[in-house]
Amino acid sequence: MANISLGLLVGPFSASFALQMPSDLGAVWLLIILTAFVTVTLVLLFILWRLYRREVTALQSRIEEKEKTAQEALAALEEERQHLRRVLQEAGLTADLPTDQALDLETAKVEPETRETLASIISRINGLEIAVPQALPPTTPDLIEMGNSYFLLGQFEKAIGKYTEVVLKDPQASKAYYNRGLAYSNLGRNEAAIQDFDMAIQLDPSDPKAYANRGTAYGGLGETEKEIKDYTKAIELDPTYTTAYYNRGLAYTTLGLYEAAIKDFTKLIELDPWDARAYLNRGVALGFLERYQEEVEDYAKAIELNPTDPATYYNLGVAYGNLGNFTAAIEEFDKALQLNPDDPRAHYNRGLAYANLTLYEKALQDYQRAADLAPEDPKARYGLATTYAVLGDAPAAIDALAQAIELAPDYGYTALTDEAFDNIRDNPAFIALVGG
Repeated sequence: MANISLGLLVGPFSASFALQMPSDLGAVWLLIILTAFVTVTLVLLFILWRLYRREVTALQSRIEEKEKTAQEALAALEEERQHLRRVLQEAGLTADLPTDQALDLETAKVEPETRETLASIISRINGLEIAVPQALPPTTPDLIEMGNSYFLLGQFEKAIGKYTEVVLKDPQASKAYYNRGLAYSNLGRNEAAIQDFDMAIQLDPSDPKAYANRGTAYGGLGETEKEIKDYTKAIELDPTYTTAYYNRGLAYTTLGLYEAAIKDFTKLIELDPWDARAYLNRGVALGFLERYQEEVEDYAKAIELNPTDPATYYNLGVAYGNLGNFTAAIEEFDKALQLNPDDPRAHYNRGLAYANLTLYEKALQDYQRAADLAPEDPKARYGLATTYAVLGDAPAAIDALAQAIELAPDYGYTALTDEAFDNIRDNPAFIALVGG
């Protein structure tokens, strides 16, 4: 067998093969990634931009709506301010406030309907000012008119607030100081009122009303001499200032200067012959001087001018009593009590007139009514005591006298010499009470 010589066995062909990639492939992928990122970012920005535009549009719409509402409210506010001005003008109530000595709503002669209108307008103005913070601040005339309206409604603290706003805006606003002084006077804060009238006078020394109303404030503090001095200055500035004459006449009466008071009331009557108060108060001064017939004439004239004042009838009754005409006195007290049934003075003085006419039962009724209406006043109880004594009712007389003495011990000394007690003077209880 032939030998076969085997050659080298050669295995299957194999070769080492490596994929050849372009050398810039990494940069390509980076570019793709960046492009995708930018695209997504732009898409997101676009979406955000659209959302932003939508919100901005909505916001602008809301702002425009608010501005429209604000403009409407501003227009309404200005309309209400103009309305307030018209109401004040139609009622004859301009920036000047009433200055009569009473300084109250009745002095201003504001009709109830006008007061209701003022209150309604002020309420709406306050609501609009709160609802529209961006509203232009009220002008000085606006604030003064609001203050005056509060004053006329009797809301003096609110009036003071408005006048204070004025002086903070304009420290030279003399009218605001003057009006605020009036409001303080109505609250009985006379010291504060005087300070404001001082400022008003300093800013405008030619204003007679500021002097007159400062005088009223001094009067409220009992400083009558300063009161008279201010009224005198007011009259120097305005010789036709009737209120100053009237108030100075009252002040002179307070000091017991009755002739000076009569002179002032007479001057007032010359300036205003229809002023019932002038006749009434001149009559009072005449009565203090015991010029009773002239007093009666003045009261009669006052009643002619003002037939509804119970005080004038009462004073006329007293004047008739001083003249010894007790029947006429009773007639006037009757009229006074028809107008004011609960006036203890009228009951007492009518009782006194009845007693002088020996109508003792009627006197007792009036004295008792007066005592019930004024339990702290000893006069009526003393009147009861004297009348019961005249009638011989010792227990009732002594009981009433004891009550009078408890209220006013001097009545014990009066009773010692009062002839009305002659019927019971020997009564042991009477002697024990008065020490006779």
